[in-house]
Amino acid sequence: MTAARDVVVVGGGPAGTAASVFLRQQGFDVLLLDAARFPRDKICGEGVSPEAWRLLAAMGARDDVAGLGPHALRGMRVVAPDGTAFEGSYRRGGQVLSGFALRRSRLDTTLLGVARRVGVEVREGARVDGVVESAGHVVGVRLESGETVPARWVLGCDGRWGVSARAVGGLQPARRFRRFALRMHLHGVAELSDVGEMHVGRGGYCGIAPLPGDEANVAFVLDASAFRRAAGRLEAFARETLEDRFPAVAARTRETRASAPPRAIGPLAVAVRRRARPGLMLLGDAAGFHDPFTGEGVTLALRSGEIAAGPVGDALRGRSSPQTAAATYEDEYRRATRDKFRLNRLLQAVVALPALANAVARRLRDRPRTCDELVGIAGDFVPARRALGPRFVLELLRPPR
Repeated sequence: MTAARDVVVVGGGPAGTAASVFLRQQGFDVLLLDAARFPRDKICGEGVSPEAWRLLAAMGARDDVAGLGPHALRGMRVVAPDGTAFEGSYRRGGQVLSGFALRRSRLDTTLLGVARRVGVEVREGARVDGVVESAGHVVGVRLESGETVPARWVLGCDGRWGVSARAVGGLQPARRFRRFALRMHLHGVAELSDVGEMHVGRGGYCGIAPLPGDEANVAFVLDASAFRRAAGRLEAFARETLEDRFPAVAARTRETRASAPPRAIGPLAVAVRRRARPGLMLLGDAAGFHDPFTGEGVTLALRSGEIAAGPVGDALRGRSSPQTAAATYEDEYRRATRDKFRLNRLLQAVVALPALANAVARRLRDRPRTCDELVGIAGDFVPARRALGPRFVLELLRPPR
């Protein structure tokens, strides 16, 4: 019988590579499996918040990612339906921080290389089609090829509807904000700068992330019903939607050239009742996904790998039971994301009401400090609870000085 691996990680995106690296740094035997062969594309807004640099440094990957020449982002600009705009910078005290934008195909391939470098065994083209259970514990994975890989722990980083999320149970689409996303890579978008952009329009929002060179990621999110016209004509639908719902973006993209056909995905928001059970933890998108208005996806994926590595390491050393490790991960993940997810839901409600979105934008336009704080929350280095507290609300409501 094949000896059990310490950890099998299912999925080679940022969550999977982060968890693999952090556990390998502790000396554990880690096998990472991914169904794809890299480089591979991933539908994503591709803007990454400043907090990611801390996590990349902890992985030993900061220089690798910086060497790719990502486009630096110093803040965010939000444009309301009536054209009112406000902008905030990534500032912590007197320090100016920077996020970045980079193609996921390049970022993920580089992180996978870092995992290999530290001693993680990586198997590409290995599709997992189920988990193996014994006495209520997950004790390995089963591959589509028929091979079974025993493991003391399995970390599910295979996305919202992956095998891992189904094995934990309680997976369901979010009841509200059933939305789809469409992403384009365009060359020649006018007026790009060093800020990420979010344009709120009728029924949804459109993000622009400037990428290295003259390329940009242009992606919009709309209710599922709006995508009924997209069947079989995705490129025409994308251009029509920009003209109809985001005319300011359309004006900047009419003379652009697409790098590849647009891609769509959805429904986006997925809820999970639990994120762990003995022998199995869910990380990244598999742990639940909210509409990406605040753009926390990649950073949250890396952070989930950091969080999971603690309780898994303790369980592997015999310092805690599998049940305790699962409960600890649930608690730590919830504490790390609760306020940010609440803020995300609040912003979704604002976006859904154009008049309210316009009013909030007009208030924020004249409050640069408040804008910086809100952008810092989106950048994952200012606690989201600040925006949910009375001081922030009073600042937003007071007349401008």
